[in-house]
Amino acid sequence: MPTNVTIELSIGIPSAVVLYSLLGYGGAFNGGTKCNPKPTVDLDKAGSVSMTVPALTWSTTKRYDEADAIVVAGKPDWYRSLRSGAPERESQQLVRAPENLDVQFSQIADATHAVKFVVNGPNPLLSLAPGINAEIVVGLRKTATAIEYIVKGDHDGFPNYTLLLNGKTVYAWNCVDNGETPLALRPPMDQSVDTGWKQL
Repeated sequence: MPTNVTIELSIGIPSAVVLYSLLGYGGAFNGGTKCNPKPTVDLDKAGSVSMTVPALTWSTTKRYDEADAIVVAGKPDWYRSLRSGAPERESQQLVRAPENLDVQFSQIADATHAVKFVVNGPNPLLSLAPGINAEIVVGLRKTATAIEYIVKGDHDGFPNYTLLLNGKTVYAWNCVDNGETPLALRPPMDQSVDTGWKQL
């Protein structure tokens, strides 16, 4: 039985381009993975020294002309493909700071180890738009024969959120399947997670 558990939180927009517009304010921006924190916890060590956190970063946000954001049949209006050869009009990477992307050693009932993800990521090219928000805690414990986990917390209804433990998907939220749009970025966080204790 392994003693190291890698906890990967992937947050991303499923389309090549997302069209965001509210009261004439918005634009066409690239989709894909926005952040992907991936700490590892050694269950044979106690406390915060058990956790190793690789560098935390946000992906680069790119703006395109709305005319280059092509409608995709069978998908919601915000879900767009990118015209081949379309030039980006501007780009910027959100500078990671503890208040917009953080991984913390935490506590949760009945767990020996817990990791908290804190996400509050605004679009660096659209300052008035609401950011991507999530506060998710993953609790871990060892039994004589297995590793058990629990996932609790909240996140926005947009975009997609996937949580993997040692490569196994233990929680997934798909915004398209659930009929959500970029407007779900507005506060408060509207999706709650509580898996209960499960075996990895």
